[in-house]
Amino acid sequence: MKMDYDVIILAAGLSSRMGKWKMTLPFGSKTMIEASVGNALEACRRVIIVGGYRIRELKEIFPERGDIDLIYNPQYEKGMFSSIKRGVSMVKSERFFVSLGDMPLVTADIYFELGRYREIDVVIPQYRGKKGHPVFLSERVGRRILQFSDDSTMREVLMEFLNLIVPVGSENILKDIDTEEDYRGVLEKKT
Repeated sequence: MKMDYDVIILAAGLSSRMGKWKMTLPFGSKTMIEASVGNALEACRRVIIVGGYRIRELKEIFPERGDIDLIYNPQYEKGMFSSIKRGVSMVKSERFFVSLGDMPLVTADIYFELGRYREIDVVIPQYRGKKGHPVFLSERVGRRILQFSDDSTMREVLMEFLNLIVPVGSENILKDIDTEEDYRGVLEKKT
């Protein structure tokens, strides 16, 4: 049964380190962003995709439907935190996840594992000492995010709250795609 939470998936960046836009790269029979959104929707009721660069392509991939909201961040060039703020402003659930569109190996079981910790403001997965995504946040954290300026960082916000670090058995929480080498590695893990 799906959890009654929203998931913010960030997909606004330029993919400058990759040299080509990551979100529409093939990932099995889907694009990378479709795989990331699909995995989130297996666990949660609604996904908020925050786009910026190449938003028109995201609109073609995700036509209007009840469980996906695609929103535009006109300030996307300011950085990731501005997109997080834009996504948080659309959250309707009392808790929510923040994940990345270039992490197609983050599966529903990871969301379910983190979703068990509903009493802590900040829940962060960890694999072998390294923190990853998605992060699971309370409404209190969401309100605080909206009070910070666009050029702030999540680290600044999260320092104000108790953080629960949850060891997970999947290195996929660390597997975002920034380079061609990262992409090849993720494709190999998928097969």
